[in-house]
Amino acid sequence: MRWQTVRLIAIYAALSAITNFPSGFTNSSVNTAVAKLHKFIATSLREEGRPDDENTIALFQSATLNCWFVAQIFGAMMTPMISDRYGRKVGYIVCVTTTIFATFVQYFSMCFYMPWGLIFGRSLTALVSPLGDACLLLYVQETSPLEIRGMSSFLCEIGYGTMCVLGMVLGMKSVLGESLSRLLLLSLIPLFFSLCFVIQIPETPKFLMITRKDSKKAMKSLEYFQGNNPENRSLIEDYEAEGMTEKMSRESTFLELLSKWHLRQAMRLALATLSLTLSFYPILQSSTYFLLESGVSVDTAQLCSTLAQVVLTLSSIFGASIIDRFSRRKLLLSFGVLSNILLVCFAFFSHMSATVVSPYSWPKYACLASLLAYCISFGMVLGPLSWFVAPELVSQRHRCTIFSACFAIHNLLIALTDFATIPLFRIFGSMCFVFLFVIPSILCLCYIYLFMPETLGKSTLEIIHEMVERGMNGSENNIVTLDTPTLKVRPRLFSSTSDGNLRVY
Repeated sequence: MRWQTVRLIAIYAALSAITNFPSGFTNSSVNTAVAKLHKFIATSLREEGRPDDENTIALFQSATLNCWFVAQIFGAMMTPMISDRYGRKVGYIVCVTTTIFATFVQYFSMCFYMPWGLIFGRSLTALVSPLGDACLLLYVQETSPLEIRGMSSFLCEIGYGTMCVLGMVLGMKSVLGESLSRLLLLSLIPLFFSLCFVIQIPETPKFLMITRKDSKKAMKSLEYFQGNNPENRSLIEDYEAEGMTEKMSRESTFLELLSKWHLRQAMRLALATLSLTLSFYPILQSSTYFLLESGVSVDTAQLCSTLAQVVLTLSSIFGASIIDRFSRRKLLLSFGVLSNILLVCFAFFSHMSATVVSPYSWPKYACLASLLAYCISFGMVLGPLSWFVAPELVSQRHRCTIFSACFAIHNLLIALTDFATIPLFRIFGSMCFVFLFVIPSILCLCYIYLFMPETLGKSTLEIIHEMVERGMNGSENNIVTLDTPTLKVRPRLFSSTSDGNLRVY
C-alpha cells in the first residue's frame, strides 16, 4: 500500500472520529451510566418540587435519550443548504463549534440539576450531527480513489463503533460513570482538537471545481488528498465537464425526490434497508437496562454492553475487507435475515431469564451470547452498508438531498420506536422486540429481495437501469431510453417523455 494511501486513510479515520464522537460518545455513555442518569433526573425533579415517581422519571429519561433523534430530523433537512451552498469544510466547522457550545450547556445543566438544559444541549448537538455525517460521506466520496472507496466508506461505521466503545468504557461506574458532569467535561478536549483539524484541511476538489469554479485551489486540494499524480489533470477536467452539466440541470430539491419515479423507488429501497437497523438503537442506548431487567448483574450488564460495542467495531473492520468481494445485495439479504434470527433469540432467552424460575443460569448467558452475535452481524454488514444504498442508487446531483431525506425519515422512525421500546419493555418484556422490529423487518426484506439492484462494480447508470427493470417488472409498456450527453460524465437524470417512457440524461 502506497504511503499516500495510508495517509489518506488516516485523514478519513480522523474525520470519522470527529464526526462520530458526538453521537457515539453521547449516546453510549448514558448507557453504562444509566444509574447516574436515573439519579440525576430524580434529584432534579425533587429540586424543582415535582413528583419523582418511577413513571415520571421514565418519561424524562425517554425524553432525554430520544430528543437526539427528533432533533436530527430537523438537522437533516437543513444539511443540504449548508453543505451544498457553503461547502463541506464550512459544514464541518459549524458542526464542531456548535457541539462545543452544546457540551458546555449540558455540563452546566448537570451542575445545576436542570434536566431541560440537558435535553436542550443534547438536541443542539443532534441538530448538527447529520451535517457532520453528510460532510464525512461527501469528503470520502469526493476525494478517495476508486480502488479504496468501498473500504474508506466503512471507516464511517468503524469510527462510530470506536466512539461508542470509548463512551461506554468512560461511562462505566469504575471509570467516570460516577460523575456525569466530569464525563461531559472530558469530551471538550477531543472537540477542541477536532476544530483545529477541520480548520487546516482543504475543501474537497470537486466542490472547489464545480461550485466555486476555482481550478487552482481544486488542484491543490486534489494533491493534498491524493498526492502529485499525473492523473490529477484528467480528474480536474472531468470535474469541469461535470460542472458544465450541473449548470444545465436544476438544483436537486426534496420535492423532486417525490415527483420522479426512480427517485421515489431509490428512497423506498434505502428506507427499507435503513429500517433493518432500527433495533440497534435501543440496544445502543439501553442494553444495560435490558440486561438488568433480564436478571443479569450490574457489573456483567455494563461489561457486556461495552463488549458488544467492541465486537461491533471489530466486525466493522472485518466487514471492510469483504464488502468489495461479495454481492452487496446478497450480503444485505443474508445478514438481514441473520440479525433478525439473533434478535428473536435475544428476546426469547431474555424472557426466559426474567420470567422462568430455574436453578440454572444458562438462559442469561444465552441472552448475552445472542446480543453479542447480533452486534457482530450488525457491525459486519448491516450498519455500514445501510448508508451506502441511497447514494449508490441516484446520480451525483441528488446524493446529498436523498441522503438528508432518508436520514430525516430514518431518525423519525428511530425516535418513535426507541421512545416506545422502554415503556413496552416494562409491559411486555423482551418480546416487544419481535413485534416492534422483527415483523416489520421481514416485510422490508421481502421488498428488498424483489426490487433491490446489485450495485457492486456497476456504474450509476447500470444500477438505475436495473432498478427500473425490477420496478417495472419487465413491462413492455415502459421502455427506458438512454440519451447520454457528449460530455465525459455519467448520465445524470431521468425524465418522463410525452408517451410515458423514461429517458435518462
